Parts: sequence; C-alpha cells; structure tokens
Amino acid sequence: MERIDFNRVVETIQDEIRGVFGTLKDKGASRFGRALALSLALPFAAYLLIYTPAMRKLAHLDDELSRARLMARHADDYNQVKNRLLVAYSKLPLPKDRANWLSDTVKEALRSENIVASQFPAPNEEDVHGIVTQNLSIGMNVKFSELMALLTRLEASKPLIHISRVELTKNSTPIGNNTVNCVFSTVIFTERY
Repeated sequence: MERIDFNRVVETIQDEIRGVFGTLKDKGASRFGRALALSLALPFAAYLLIYTPAMRKLAHLDDELSRARLMARHADDYNQVKNRLLVAYSKLPLPKDRANWLSDTVKEALRSENIVASQFPAPNEEDVHGIVTQNLSIGMNVKFSELMALLTRLEASKPLIHISRVELTKNSTPIGNNTVNCVFSTVIFTERY
C-alpha cells in the first residue's frame, strides 16, 4: 500500500492556485469572464436544481418515517383495545334486536320457571351518544327458590343481562310467598367503533 504524502499534495494545490492567479494577473480577468461566470453559476444552479429538491424530499420522507414509527409503536395498544371492545360487543345484544330483546328474554325466562309476573311494563330506554341502556322493571309473587332459579337463568343468559335491583318483601300469607320487584338492564351499542 502506498503512503500519501500530504505535504506534497498541499504544495501541489498551492502551486496550482498560484498558477491560476498568475495567469489572471498576466492576461486580465476580462478574458476569463465567461469561464468565471460559469464556474460560479453551475454550483449555484446545481444547488437549486439538485440538492434543494432532494433535501425537501428527504425531509418529507423523514416525516413519513417518523409517523410510521409512531403508528407502529401504538399499533399493539390499538389492537389490544380493539380486541377488548370486540369481546364486549360479542357479549351484548345487537342493535337490530333493540326493540324486543330484553322483554322477550325475560318473558322466556319467566315461562321456563313457570312464574307469572304481576306487572310487566315496556322497557325504559336511555340513548346517550350511541349507547342505549334499557331497564325493565317487573313485579311478581314467588317463592324464594323460584326467584333464585329465575335470577340464575337471567344472569347466565347470552347476551348479558344485568340484574340492577331486587326488592323482596316477605308476605305473611300464603307462607313462603314473597312480593318481588326486579330491575333488569342491558346495554346496546347502536354505534360501534
């Protein structure tokens, strides 16, 4: 491998510069005007036409790359939240079943347990930003074992029914009979995210 002598390179460059300045002094700057103008204009034009657009494009690509890295960093969090939301949706009634699902499910559970409700009004609804909460309040006279069987059946139903409130009043006659008021609730997402 050949060693480079930097002192010799510097001397050669200095000689070349002395030669250019000497020629300019001898011949005059007007003779080299066109060459000087081109030598100054070409680097400036190359800067404007080649370097500047490339730097703009590089800055744009750098911004896109930063956004992509940020999205990749948060993609796992997004997927976890999305999966939890899908699981919640799967446990709740569909928007198309909004009209009768809660009352039909409770009626079916009452029939299955051979219970007759003393009062069975239509469910109350509250719609807040695409989330509908339905509450159904029913009254009945039942034995405690019948009430537990009904509540167990409704609690295990799919989609989910929430037992919001149970008020039990023991009747003196007939023995073992109770007056019960229950409130059953469910949530229906009319707008899914």
